[in-house]
Amino acid sequence: MVAMIIAMFAAIGPAFPADKAEPAGQTKAPFRSDHAAPLAPEEKPMDGGEKFTKLLVTFNGIAGDRVPGHLYLPKTSSGRRSAVLVQHGIGDKKRATYIVATCERLAALGVIALAIDAPNRGDRAAKDQPGISFLNPASVQKWFQQHCGDYSRALDYLATRADVAPERLGYVGFSWGAITGITFAAHDERVRVMTSIGGGSLAGYLALPAKAGEKLSASLDPADHIAHYAPRPLLLINSTKDQLVLPPLARVLHKAAGPGSEIKWYETDHFFNGIDRDAVLQSVAEYMKAKLEATTAKAK
Repeated sequence: MVAMIIAMFAAIGPAFPADKAEPAGQTKAPFRSDHAAPLAPEEKPMDGGEKFTKLLVTFNGIAGDRVPGHLYLPKTSSGRRSAVLVQHGIGDKKRATYIVATCERLAALGVIALAIDAPNRGDRAAKDQPGISFLNPASVQKWFQQHCGDYSRALDYLATRADVAPERLGYVGFSWGAITGITFAAHDERVRVMTSIGGGSLAGYLALPAKAGEKLSASLDPADHIAHYAPRPLLLINSTKDQLVLPPLARVLHKAAGPGSEIKWYETDHFFNGIDRDAVLQSVAEYMKAKLEATTAKAK
């Protein structure tokens, strides 16, 4: 993973400065969504816990393949509940320890949690196909866009459930899940609350060429989209000793964020070594629950 990130930054060119975010309202979503496409969801029970029921769910992704996920349903509450999509980092999967821990904490607080495998990761990994190379921006662009499209499909699925309040959907992303998630959530207003953990600017990498008739070139960089997310609640968590998403890249993202954003720095590395990870994840779960419930209160 470290080698992949280093290769990515080696490929970055200076032509697209990431600290010049485009003003809100001037860009279109740089990814495809299709809310009318059939989901064909399937659900199977899994071993759960005292405070939650766990299901293996699958549904159609934006590219037509099946997206597998783990759904955590709280036992402590009933009726329509808040729901949060929890997304892993670049080399991980839905079974990653920190993803499971986050989902379990959300469920314990009465919030439905869904974790999915990103394209080419976890149960979607293709053994007979080459992995994504960050030295090939075109392939990474397509991969990034598929992430965003699948996040949209995941919210489509959650919104179909009778136990989900569709006006109280949230997103928690770690590292690459935060980077892709910000670009996604900026253009999907169904995401009412978001937490980004270890996210940052791509420093101009993955800027798309301008299309004929477009005044502004498209970019996938979250720093070029985060302003669109405002003023919805957004918690940005970063590490002062991050060796992968460097602090200057996090600050570029923070600077571009609009009203509604909160920033927290921890004296640790990208993997939160040496500090109480459980306490951090618990604080994230509590933030998501409180902010999502507050959105309902404001609507009344």
